[in-house]
Amino acid sequence: MKLRMTISCLTLVILLGLSLVNGWYAETLTRQASQQLTRAQDAALSGDWDTARSATQKTFQEWQSHDFYFHTVMRHTDTDQILRTFQGVLQYLRLKETDQYTAANADLITQIELLGEMECASLENVL
Repeated sequence: MKLRMTISCLTLVILLGLSLVNGWYAETLTRQASQQLTRAQDAALSGDWDTARSATQKTFQEWQSHDFYFHTVMRHTDTDQILRTFQGVLQYLRLKETDQYTAANADLITQIELLGEMECASLENVL
């Protein structure tokens, strides 16, 4: 009986630890992507479209390099929506459409930040 209780408690502690590590990792990835996209938007607003495009493409490639992780631990609809929004942002960058680009990029940043917040250990997420 004591062994079963010890194993059960140990399992719960391990799962809690893995959950906290997952939240930290997701928050780190999403924060980095959000910061890179914000810098890309600043470059575009200053007229440096090439820097904005390359920074956004780099962010997209980094995001895709973690695709397996995102699809494993997060909802597919959320991660798929981010991929679709990335494509729209990249298209607006190619066309150099300032208004459309800034709106789509702001939407993308918000989606990424919300995705990171969903994985964080917080009272809001627990309840």
